[in-house]
Amino acid sequence: MKRYKATVNAAGMWIETILYAQNQAHAYALFKAIFGSSNVPHQPLQIG
Repeated sequence: MKRYKATVNAAGMWIETILYAQNQAHAYALFKAIFGSSNVPHQPLQIG
């Protein structure tokens, strides 16, 4: 598992958040499922 960081809109505030996923596509899908597709404007970046 790898760590991915994305800036997302949560309750009207832009925040950076991190999650673990197998690859960038899975991370992006998870961020969109958690926060909604319109609240994740960019692909997540792998960190660490």
